Amino acid sequence: MVFISKRRLANVLAATLFASVLPAAPAAFAQETVVFAGFGGSIMAAQRKVYFDAFEKETGIKVIDVPDSGLPKIKAMVNSGNVQWDVANTLGMYVHQGIKENLWEKLDQKVVGAAGIPKELRNDYGIGNAAYGQILAYNTKLSGGVNAPKTWADFWNVSGKAGPRGLFDGPRYILEFALMADGVAPKDLYPLDVDRAFASLDKIKSKVSIWWKQWPQVPILLSSGEINMSNMSNARIQDIVATEKVPLEIVWNQGLMTVDWLVVPRGAKNPANAMKLIAFMSRPDLQAKFAQATNIGPVNADSISLMSAEEQQKLPSVHYKNGEMGLVDDAWWAENSDKMIQRWDSWKLK
Repeated sequence: MVFISKRRLANVLAATLFASVLPAAPAAFAQETVVFAGFGGSIMAAQRKVYFDAFEKETGIKVIDVPDSGLPKIKAMVNSGNVQWDVANTLGMYVHQGIKENLWEKLDQKVVGAAGIPKELRNDYGIGNAAYGQILAYNTKLSGGVNAPKTWADFWNVSGKAGPRGLFDGPRYILEFALMADGVAPKDLYPLDVDRAFASLDKIKSKVSIWWKQWPQVPILLSSGEINMSNMSNARIQDIVATEKVPLEIVWNQGLMTVDWLVVPRGAKNPANAMKLIAFMSRPDLQAKFAQATNIGPVNADSISLMSAEEQQKLPSVHYKNGEMGLVDDAWWAENSDKMIQRWDSWKLK
């Protein structure tokens, strides 16, 4: 049995009582964080290299990146009151859907700002961050010389431009291309004349060799010669040309620019840090670096002058600004996407 003196016991009790009333260690000793939900893969790897590491170094706030930013998961988090993400990198269409469903926090404009961001690519709840080009791509060996397509009308003209075609198996982008093939200018696309678009698609439906479903398929199909031309994203085509020297060419004329946005889910645990990260990712110098690394265009117009003329010509942002490309109307698609998918599926079965 261990004995303890009365004096020692009194001292222990006093120390214990004193410790119990001391304040907890200040939270400042714990590193601040911000959770960024994105698309994963090479895009998130580039975001880590260009944005997140630099943000951590400059602010001391740790960025935890999560390769998942789907709208259903965000909706479930918000509705349950257990939001795990602070910033979500998402489609513009989902930004508009989320506004209707009260899924986003309002951005703190004093922190985020809008310098250099076109007004059509920002609103109270989100801000555009990366621009992609949906373009016509073709194999120069199979479609070279006078047969090289220059417009979507050329793609539709199977008698004049021989060779197997491929198209994405879905209505988004394809309805717009069908209208441009029928003579509609990129600036006049919306609201889409859906009946006219499907009438245009009727003319080429049986001539499309492959209705593909997965984006990584296309560079392989084009480089192998299984198809001669197809719609595709500019960055994927530029990547395979650079890495594998495949003879593929991009037609910027009548392309579509589509933009990914940054938003803060309602109820995010670190909203102040989220605003800081969004502001950081909107900087023109960093968006220029991201574009140089990925061929994904900057949204901040002040980024363009920071790149060489050769680099600028690789970016959808520049070709959109020059009037060669249209801008996907995300608000229209947010309102009509489900109906268009149903009609597309019915049309494919005819």
